[in-house]
Amino acid sequence: MNIILKDITDENFIECTCLTTNKDNRHTIFEEFVASNVFSIAQSKVQDGWFTKVIYDDDTMVGFTMYGFSFKDNFYELCRFMIDHKYQNKGYGYISLLKIIDEMKKFQNCHEIFLSFDPQNDIAKKLYEKVGFKDTGMLNEDEILYKLCI
Repeated sequence: MNIILKDITDENFIECTCLTTNKDNRHTIFEEFVASNVFSIAQSKVQDGWFTKVIYDDDTMVGFTMYGFSFKDNFYELCRFMIDHKYQNKGYGYISLLKIIDEMKKFQNCHEIFLSFDPQNDIAKKLYEKVGFKDTGMLNEDEILYKLCI
């Protein structure tokens, strides 16, 4: 596996917007556990601080992420992270998450990374804990708030 984070461009925009976690390949604005990539890209254009990237394994697009500094919450955050339903349960989540963390470590004064997720998303919980994220005991808009110290 050769995970690469790439910018969204005119050449990969449509493919990125077609990624979905929905097993039936149905595209919705808000999926079961994550906002759609279309919503995230739009959000990154109207709120400062966010970077959107597509996740590739060599030349194959497998996922999407949005991360940066949340001015609303005043911390560095992995705001969105998804692996397309066709590539789930194949190890992409773990390796991609490590790659995203490595990119976020390059931000000046980034000593902690926060993320939040739906309390019913047990798969995300296991993945985030495997990487070292810890439960803060707080909620962020009804989602469990986790933190990774780096």
